[in-house]
Amino acid sequence: MCHLCGGAVSAGEKWELEHLIPVAMGGDDEEHNWFVAHVKCHASKTKDDVANIAKAKRRQARHIGSHISRNPLPGGRNSRLKRRMDGTVVLRSGHEQDTESEA
Repeated sequence: MCHLCGGAVSAGEKWELEHLIPVAMGGDDEEHNWFVAHVKCHASKTKDDVANIAKAKRRQARHIGSHISRNPLPGGRNSRLKRRMDGTVVLRSGHEQDTESEA
């Protein structure tokens, strides 16, 4: 029986072993996580799994802080400008000087 669609897998029909919980999402590569699935059913589930794995990786990267915003908040830590305690705005060290913003 295909565990995805519930249909019978007949003799001579193509089938594959499928992980119920993908290994990339923390599933085991053990027999208790393997199930029989039709090739077409497995392909559609794999397509969904790939999207979910990519989303989980993006979420994890954002959680640990490896994602840097393209549009940092003005004056924030990743901005090229900073405001001093006296109120003046200066260029952060390590950033190239931009003549357009100072004009």
